[in-house]
Amino acid sequence: MQISILLVGADEKRLHTFKELRHATEGWLSATSENMTVHIDMKARKTAPFPPDIRARIEAVLNTHAALPRPEGIGRNVAMPVKN
Repeated sequence: MQISILLVGADEKRLHTFKELRHATEGWLSATSENMTVHIDMKARKTAPFPPDIRARIEAVLNTHAALPRPEGIGRNVAMPVKN
């Protein structure tokens, strides 16, 4: 199993990631997952900006990942099928 995580975007409180799960030796794609993660201050029990040191690390990863090719499927809408 090979797992790749791409940091697609970030702001003061959120991370947008895209994950791929592949067969380790054959390389075929098994699954993808696109996620929006929100930072929570557990003491205040609400969303909060990342601490400055964490935000700096996020920016460094985001800058590095910006140069990587974007996998097919990023940004697709998710919805329940409409019943006729």
